[in-house]
Amino acid sequence: MTRKKVSYKTVSLLVVLTVFLSTFLAVLPASAASRGAWAPNTSYAVNDTVTYNGSTYTCIQAHTSLVGWEPSNVPALWGRSGGGGTTPTPTPNPTPTPNPTPSPVTKPAEVPSHIWTYVMNADNAYGKGGDFALLLSAVIKKESSFGAGLPGSPSAGDGLMQVEPNTRNAYLSPFSAKFGHAYNHSSEQDQVYMGALILNEKIVRFGDIYNGLLHYNGGDYWYPGATDSYGRPILADQYANSVYVTYKGYGGRN
Repeated sequence: MTRKKVSYKTVSLLVVLTVFLSTFLAVLPASAASRGAWAPNTSYAVNDTVTYNGSTYTCIQAHTSLVGWEPSNVPALWGRSGGGGTTPTPTPNPTPTPNPTPSPVTKPAEVPSHIWTYVMNADNAYGKGGDFALLLSAVIKKESSFGAGLPGSPSAGDGLMQVEPNTRNAYLSPFSAKFGHAYNHSSEQDQVYMGALILNEKIVRFGDIYNGLLHYNGGDYWYPGATDSYGRPILADQYANSVYVTYKGYGGRN
């Protein structure tokens, strides 16, 4: 009778221990979760792994990804894995922030206040922390001298950012989807929004700001030595150089 009672208690303890261990192990985080190709607007946890441009990266800080936060651009969020696929040890961070906020930018002295309002509104629409506003200001300076070069201009380009009719017509639907209203040709804010939409698309498509500027000016199929239908050279490189220098002079970070 005594031996049966001891045996029953032993079995009961083993069952309880087994259930406890199963539950404990089930809630332990995986050392690394493979999330496939990196994508914007996606939540990533520490130790998640992604692939980007042929390389494997491991998440160092939990965050929700944004366009412009590609793993190769934000070492504070992603560590590149070694050739053998080994996950690097994250750098300890006593106060991690899910979405690091870039330091604020200052309005360049030569940019008119109303232009700065337009570009900051566009920057906020893309969550760029002010850096995009600096770039848009540099483009507006190049395209229209902040609007001063528009009176009497024969150009068919649209206002502050001089987007050509065929180009802006191609982006009318994406514009409405992004900004929630139809494009207003006479609105300076919409002129900036339209230019921002196109420029951001070029930056994302061609990999960085400089290449985005090349194709914003020269078109998707521009290449060094490209000419227009009259055989004249398309000097997109000179355009990109000029705008990029102004942008960096304003304090551009990329």
